[in-house]
Formats: sequence, C-alpha cells, structure tokens
Amino acid sequence: MSSTTTTPETKTVLVIGATGKQGRAFIRSLLFPSAASTPSSPTTTTFPRSQAENWRILALTRDASAPPSQALLEEAKQHNAKSKITLVEACLNTPSTLRTVFESHPNIYSVFVVLAYPGLGTPSTAQKEKAQGILIADLAVEFGVNILVYSSAIPIGPDPSHGIDESRKQKREVEYYIEDLGKKNPGLKWIVIRPGFFYENLEGMFGAIGATMYRDGLKKETTLPMVASGDLGRVVAGLLQNPEPYFNQFLCVTSGPMTMREVLEAHRRATGKPMPAAPGFVGWILLKINKGAQDLVKEAEINHANRMSGKLPTFEEEVERAKSVCELQTYEQWKRALASGEGGGDEMSRRVSTSSWNNLSLMKLLTGRS
Repeated sequence: MSSTTTTPETKTVLVIGATGKQGRAFIRSLLFPSAASTPSSPTTTTFPRSQAENWRILALTRDASAPPSQALLEEAKQHNAKSKITLVEACLNTPSTLRTVFESHPNIYSVFVVLAYPGLGTPSTAQKEKAQGILIADLAVEFGVNILVYSSAIPIGPDPSHGIDESRKQKREVEYYIEDLGKKNPGLKWIVIRPGFFYENLEGMFGAIGATMYRDGLKKETTLPMVASGDLGRVVAGLLQNPEPYFNQFLCVTSGPMTMREVLEAHRRATGKPMPAAPGFVGWILLKINKGAQDLVKEAEINHANRMSGKLPTFEEEVERAKSVCELQTYEQWKRALASGEGGGDEMSRRVSTSSWNNLSLMKLLTGRS
C-alpha cells in the first residue's frame, strides 16, 4: 500500500506595520516562534506550532531599502525564514499604491493592520489614521481577504467622546467601520485586538521619563493595563492559526492592570535594582507644559475610573478572551527574563523602543511640543 503526503496550503498574510513593534513580534511568532518565546512565555498556545511552516508574509513598508526593512529580512535570515518574507512598498496616504499591492499578490488570506501612532497632540495626522483604516478594510473586502485583524487600543470609555487623544478616537471609528463592514459582507471575518501599555515603553531614557510622568501624575490607586509586545505577537499568531472561536470579536491584550507602585516593586524584585527614573523636576515640567503628556495621564485616570465603575462591562471578558489564545507574561516575569538575557525576540523590541517613545524627542517633551 502506498502512502500519500498532503502538502498544507500556504497562506499569505499582509502585515501593515511590519517593521514596528507589533508587526515584528507577530512575524517572529508566526515564522520562527522559538526565537519569540522566553522561559516565562512558553510556546504552548491553542494552535500547533508545526503549522508555522505554511505561512508567507508580505511585509508592507514605505521603503524596502530602509534599515528597519532590511533588519527584518536579516532577522528572518538568521532563522532560515528569509524566503517566507517579501517586502512590498506602498504609502497608506496614496491609495493607488496599496491597491497595487493587492492586485500584484492575489489570494491574500489575512491582513494584520497596525497603523503608525502619529504622536501626541496631532489631530490632523490622526485623521489620516481613520482614512487609512477604512481604505484597508475596503480593499480587504474587494479582494476577498478571509480575515482582517486590526490593532486598535483599549477604550477609555464606552464611546469615542470619552477619549482625549485624537488617535485613540480615530481607532474607535475604524473599529465601528470594520464591524459594520463585516455585517454587510459576511465573507469578511474580522478580529479587533486592543493592546495595553507596552512594557517596552518603560525602557531606556524615554521609558525613565514616562515612568516618572506616570509615577508622579497618576493617583496611587490608578492602574494601567499592560502587556509585552512579544505576547501581543503570540496572540495574533495564535488567532490566525485557530481563528474560528474569535471571529468578529474584540480582545483586550493585557496580562492585567497594575499601579505604578506595583510596577516599581516588580522591577526591583526582578532585577534587584530600582527602576531608572528621570529627576522629579523633569516629570513636573512635563506635566505642566506638555498637553500631550497631560492627556495621557488624564486618559489613564478616566479609563481606570470607567473600568472600576463598570462602564466598560466587556473589559474583563475581552482580557480573558486574549488569555485563552496564549499565556501572557506579567511585568515581573518579562523583566526577569530580560534582565537574565533570556528575553529572546522581546530583547530586540526593547532595544528599538529605547530610541523613541510615541514619536517624541526629549526636546519636544520639555518644550511643550508633541
């Protein structure tokens, strides 16, 4: 009796935001998961890892020759996965270039969308974010994409008017558009992920400034939902390999809310050292003159109050939904692995995050410009 071997179908994922924190973390988890795992974040998920061989990535970039794009290919090469990644160029503000990507690569199975954060206090740029999200969703329907995964943000309150940051409001508008589009086009299945505050944002010089800002600006009882970018990548990879239970649903991706005091104590336990912080006067100046920084703190307070009062009734359900995909590291687990040199792919995310923070520079922060 002869046996036959069935070659699994290759599925193509277009990653919009492929060179950013979330895009890189997802690509690692899908194509070379062993490099993306840490001792505290086992590779065990709801999907079989052997399926990782059957995926192909179209990594969208404005410039394929730019260092971040080439770094993505180099990392894939180190894990014998370079042949599974194709760089494709497009500008999201020029619809014809994105349409060309879809026309040139038929049968895209899924699109993972992470739109660039425009920076604090930039409403005109954030309006482009909404237009970009709508464009991508429309093209996904037109070209028969099976699954659209959109990375949004944890809501501040039950409706967009409860937000202050324009980008967060636009993300909610894109969520509504995708949900409505899915009702009109049942062939499109969508999943919206809502990441918490990334642990990596507390690393490096800008992390020290941010930690000081939140430490001094937030009430002692105020909590921030937090997550590792590597875990975010594992969640999205898991969703695409076992999508049916999560179709047309929202997932808040966080290991759990923490007060800044809890974060500082976890850092000391993990490293034996206090968390680096900026001088107190820097945080004071920042909160006095930078409206964008003030808005971040206000939004954190509003979000905490709404969670505590039950005005975000699906929050816990959405958190548990994300945790059902894969295990999520606590801040202490993540920091302990990083401090011991066992951070895996998360270490690259940390190094990149220290060079900037929410598209800011130190001069912009301390002169009140966002």
